[in-house]
Amino acid sequence: MTAPHAARALRRLSPGLVVLAFVALLLAVPKPARPLAPAPVLSGIEQAGKVSLARDCGYSAPLPGGPGRSLWLFCDTPVYARKAGGWALQRFIAGSTAAVGPVSPGAAPGVLTEVATPGAPRARGRATAAVTGSPAPFLAAPAGLVMPGGLPCGSGGSYAASWVSGVTRVPGAPDLLVTFNNYCVLGGAGGFLHEGFGLAEYDPATGTLSDDVTVFAGQDDGPAMRLGSPVFSGRYLYLYGPACTAPKAGRCAGTVFVARVPASPAAWTHPPGYRWRATSGAWTPDAALAGPMIAGPKPSGVSVAGYPGAGRRFVLVEQDGIGNAFTVYGSAAPGGTWKPVMSGHVRCRAGAGYANFCRAFIGHPELSTPGELVLSYFDPAAGAYGHVMVAGFRW
Repeated sequence: MTAPHAARALRRLSPGLVVLAFVALLLAVPKPARPLAPAPVLSGIEQAGKVSLARDCGYSAPLPGGPGRSLWLFCDTPVYARKAGGWALQRFIAGSTAAVGPVSPGAAPGVLTEVATPGAPRARGRATAAVTGSPAPFLAAPAGLVMPGGLPCGSGGSYAASWVSGVTRVPGAPDLLVTFNNYCVLGGAGGFLHEGFGLAEYDPATGTLSDDVTVFAGQDDGPAMRLGSPVFSGRYLYLYGPACTAPKAGRCAGTVFVARVPASPAAWTHPPGYRWRATSGAWTPDAALAGPMIAGPKPSGVSVAGYPGAGRRFVLVEQDGIGNAFTVYGSAAPGGTWKPVMSGHVRCRAGAGYANFCRAFIGHPELSTPGELVLSYFDPAAGAYGHVMVAGFRW
């Protein structure tokens, strides 16, 4: 029917019928799917409800040669067991743990299977065998860390930990590159001291680590040394890090840094190959000259990755302070220029755990779609004493 004929036909209808016709047209238009509602990232040992894992942070990367499956890397992992009087801490794994599970864009990951500690004897292809009863440490505890005053880390209730800061596929290899930062976590409310940055390659098929190197070591090494979110692009490996230089009432003012190094183990395992982007845009070997990558940042954490499956080049997720707000930036190149894409809030509230604040906002390219960004985050009110959650946001 031509436009004039359609107009004449509508004029012949009564006003009530016209309204009904428009309502019918509106109902016929497909509505966009709702974003993924907050859901816990669950391990198989949690299914029966007798164990709860309050582990911190949740990084992921697709398994090489395993379509539809990802490796998840977590930070500190407290294991709580349900007792007659409530939940009780059964075990605390400092540093990191790992698990694998099915993933599908726009959906929460399937139930995860715990991964054994790298290096344990296993037949090829069985590196993701289940761990009975509890997760297992992934990265070894760093040696040689010290407390203020020179006492060895481990004194007075402190502990040494290598906290994962990112994971990605190594181009042309069956390995995943894992980045980490070493900390001496002080007892009580003493906070923690950053004492190094490093990388390791993980082969999921053999369950082994190689080129496990702490590249920068020592206290007071400067905020630009706290790196993560590895991104390969062209001839370089790019790494990112936040610095919250002015925390106040749960808010941050600071800087987001970017460094790069030639994309080979011979380069990224040795300090001389690293360059930081200065305020001028030049790449400098002096980390103290690193300049801000985005304007007006409020970073308590950042997560950067390429999102080709979602139709986007590079995406940076900045957690704004220690509340539930975040800002998303996009760029055509890993070194910038970064432009705001969207902002949002996760459903995160104070809980009864050991650290009552939302944290570890991490983007997941393999879960995201052209219409939806999927983030994971630690919710202190979920689970027994907090839990890693995933949620989707339209973009």
